[in-house]
Amino acid sequence: MTSPQPSQKEVLDELLLEFSNLKAYADAIRQQIELTTNILAELVLSKSSLEEINARGGNGEVLVHVGAGNHIRVQLNSVQSVIVGVGAGFSVEKGIADAIAEMETRIKQAQEQSVKLQEEYAKVSQRLVQVQEQVDSIYAKLEATGQA
Repeated sequence: MTSPQPSQKEVLDELLLEFSNLKAYADAIRQQIELTTNILAELVLSKSSLEEINARGGNGEVLVHVGAGNHIRVQLNSVQSVIVGVGAGFSVEKGIADAIAEMETRIKQAQEQSVKLQEEYAKVSQRLVQVQEQVDSIYAKLEATGQA
């Protein structure tokens, strides 16, 4: 015995629920993309700063941000190591070359994560378009028969 076919309104309700869930998922992915982009920019800036310090032999003048838009001029003298955050509130001391290599690794990871998120976002967006087309079609049928 076969089960009865769902009504057009039931199918429409299911599609609208799927659309709502997909929209929320797409928004979450977009937020993750923005976060990853911000992290990537920070990593690139950090790597660039470390490379410049390294190129100057650990010497030079820098501005250090001290909060609320305030900076102080600091003279670097023979910087040999950097304190690098490793996650969960922990940091380790590394040589400048090792710190640069660490930033390169993190940049690569962030770029890979960004690509994956963008691919997932594209899939979800494509499905959103498909569901929207189905909703429009069913709604047009219901409206034509006076059931909308």
